[in-house]
Amino acid sequence: MEELQEMLISMLAIVLAFSIAVWGIGVIFTSGFAIKAIILMFTVGIGFMTHEMGHKYAAEKFGSPTRFVMWPQGIIFMFLLAPLGFVFAAPGAVYIFKRMGRRENGIISLAGPLMNMLLFVIFAGVIFLSSIFNFGLSSTFYMICALGMWINAMLATFNLLPIFILDGAKVMA
Repeated sequence: MEELQEMLISMLAIVLAFSIAVWGIGVIFTSGFAIKAIILMFTVGIGFMTHEMGHKYAAEKFGSPTRFVMWPQGIIFMFLLAPLGFVFAAPGAVYIFKRMGRRENGIISLAGPLMNMLLFVIFAGVIFLSSIFNFGLSSTFYMICALGMWINAMLATFNLLPIFILDGAKVMA
């Protein structure tokens, strides 16, 4: 239960940080904030959760117990950068409790960004299919899909950078 709580708190923190980064800190005090937060829940919130669950599932497939651990320092850092228009989305990570080889660790590290790529394809597919079959997406639903594409492309790309703390460093190892 504690793990789920930490994931949900982390997800809510990311949604709030993205809200501040995209629309400014004043967005919190506007009447439209709830709608914007819900839109971000369906885009960045789902992107974050599936990213972490990708790591968790892959590690457990290799026989390792796992646990998502929230990083309060990461959340603070995220909120310090958000007013500048940048979100370093690192409110926590999945901890793996079994020593893994380089290959397994690379696969586990790649699983998170692959989930973001999958979400990108799903959001793009909805837009593509709606245009082919003339579903006539509402402007709000279209915006959710377009934002979902952009956010998940950014999450995958950013996490694949070969920088020490990010997934890319372990994928390239």
